[in-house]
Amino acid sequence: MIRTIACFLLALIYAGAVRADYLLIPDSRIVAAGGVMDVTLIVPNESEVDLAVDLPARLTLRARGVTAAPEIVLKPVESQPMQVRIKPGAFLRAHYAGRLPDSLVGNLVLEPVDFDGSSLGISVSEAAKPALKVQPDPADDSRVDAASSALGLSDRDTARFVTAFSPYEPNYFAIGSNGPTNAKFQVSMKFRLFNPDTQTPFLENLYLAYSQTSIWAIGTSSAPFYDSSYRPSLFFLHEDVSLWPFRNRSRLGFQAGFEHESNAKDGASSRSINIGYVRPTLTLPIPDRYFVSISPKIYSYLEKSDNPDIPFYRGYSDVLVKIGESEGTQLATTLRKGTGADPYSLQLDLSFPLKTARLGNLGGYLHLQYFNGYGESLLDYNSRVRSQYRIGLMITR
Repeated sequence: MIRTIACFLLALIYAGAVRADYLLIPDSRIVAAGGVMDVTLIVPNESEVDLAVDLPARLTLRARGVTAAPEIVLKPVESQPMQVRIKPGAFLRAHYAGRLPDSLVGNLVLEPVDFDGSSLGISVSEAAKPALKVQPDPADDSRVDAASSALGLSDRDTARFVTAFSPYEPNYFAIGSNGPTNAKFQVSMKFRLFNPDTQTPFLENLYLAYSQTSIWAIGTSSAPFYDSSYRPSLFFLHEDVSLWPFRNRSRLGFQAGFEHESNAKDGASSRSINIGYVRPTLTLPIPDRYFVSISPKIYSYLEKSDNPDIPFYRGYSDVLVKIGESEGTQLATTLRKGTGADPYSLQLDLSFPLKTARLGNLGGYLHLQYFNGYGESLLDYNSRVRSQYRIGLMITR
């Protein structure tokens, strides 16, 4: 089985898909030939340290598959610094605009020419509508609102909605065996409730999140899902507390909120808890691009009637420790200890980036996972499982 998994991963590696450093979102998917095209440039920082970014002075695009297609040049449309720093887990949003050639018509895929970024699809009509003919010059800051009003579309709202989403806990899919073959996967996203330009700074740091961790018994008859944990949460998150006295040499983040966890089963298999928690995260740089972060999660049970003895096995805290390179190999260790003498759990997640030239800049990370102890699933919170090894693909970490 392990040989089969290894062959599958190698196939994924050499299939390789280009990983975009920039994400381009058109403010409208429908543009008239000769009209102004607006795009929002998204630059994410998925690392554990601040990211220094030099914004491009221009973005050049060319239509895929169109013979002798003229280049489309987009330039910044608002006053903004071209050299910026992006905090870990955050993103930068900048606006660019340019005029489309009169001869370019149809459903087009525009590809980057002078930068590493995503392609984008637009539909270019043969003639501009009257409202579009009076659009202001691209250098005018009022152009965005005028164009959006003329088109009568809500693509800017869609872009704002999409960019409010970001990864929360790691997203991965891994396969292993400690008897029957099984797969474990996790899906986790957070949504920023308020736009960063809100007049109340506190509100900028309020998030809704949803995480799901499932164990899939693919090696048994009919391949059922053994158990799943569903974890919606509401929390305050500040990546860098400005009052931290050593912030020039390290970073202190703070998170506090409420989380529900249940497995959506009934009867004797029902499990659910509600907790309130705080989670400080201290990140220390190590010379030569390395870092170490320590993140204890301390919680209190607000409701645990389905499993009143869960503190004996899970305790009141867990600790996440990460070490490695911001853009390279990382090891994450999660340790939890119950109030009883024996119960504990240990999970190790080792990830290797696949975005190398040799692998075709494949997105994601090769993922190795080890688990030992109690409660890998919520159903088994009071049961110890044998050592579990898995291998798979981690999408975000």
